[in-house]
Amino acid sequence: MSLKSKFRGSLLGTGIGDALGRSREARGMIDISDIKKLADDKTILQYTDDTQQMISLAEMLIEKEEFDGEYFAERLVKNFDPSRGYGPGSTQAIKAFERGESWEEPAKRSFGGEGSYGNGSSMRTAPAGLFCYDDLANLRSFVKDCSRITHDHRLGVEGAILQSASIAIAVREDPSSIDSLDFLEKIRNYVKENEYLEKLEVIGELLRSDPDRRKFIRSLGNGVEAFNSVPTAVYCFLSNMESFEQAVAYSISLGGDADTIGAMTGAISGAFHGFESIPDGWIEKLEDKIRIIGLADELFEVKRG
Repeated sequence: MSLKSKFRGSLLGTGIGDALGRSREARGMIDISDIKKLADDKTILQYTDDTQQMISLAEMLIEKEEFDGEYFAERLVKNFDPSRGYGPGSTQAIKAFERGESWEEPAKRSFGGEGSYGNGSSMRTAPAGLFCYDDLANLRSFVKDCSRITHDHRLGVEGAILQSASIAIAVREDPSSIDSLDFLEKIRNYVKENEYLEKLEVIGELLRSDPDRRKFIRSLGNGVEAFNSVPTAVYCFLSNMESFEQAVAYSISLGGDADTIGAMTGAISGAFHGFESIPDGWIEKLEDKIRIIGLADELFEVKRG
């Protein structure tokens, strides 16, 4: 498949996983087949702030062809729609940008000055992973900048790094020539925080044992914290590497923070398999699909030079 297909697949995968998971957020587990029925029953797949923030990040990278915190803040303010369900960390930061504050300051004040370790920067990071697919040596520092505008805690940043590395590796790899454990070893090289390294060890054990969903959720989590959701999305992808549809349906069936885990799983799987792997009916129903495809193509052109 083409590189352009992988770029499209990752951004579309973010939107579709997000939109499908929206109606399952904060709910319990359901059968995987019910997720596919849910998709069939929808007339439009409406995304949340996960995709809206992803769009802002893509717009910044396309316009500036590098990280530009001031312009990223402008895009976040321009696209801000509170009805999409923004988390407290992102909302606080965006409102501060509206008041004219520097992009570097608000996230440092959140949660008593510790910064947010939620998954808000991980869910939007697909464009950063795509941007760094051919420059893995600088991925950590680049993604840290993209994260700390709203999520400055080391565990929030590390979640975005793990998610971005997973997307970058997915872009680089041929689905026919890598298995789940090899993929896991590749992404391990870009992770430093112990909380995530421990979760990656658990993922390896789970991949070898094929546990039921309840056991895996107890081990990895399905909450809003980055360390309880990014590894979960990675596992959902790795345990369903053969199919975008199966990986996304599996991730959403877990309940919990279903829209974000779905968005992150869709971003990795879409980058791996390309947009042709996404069911046509899902793409057709996705809100703003033409805009999202256009952003993917423009980002591809930036990288092509």
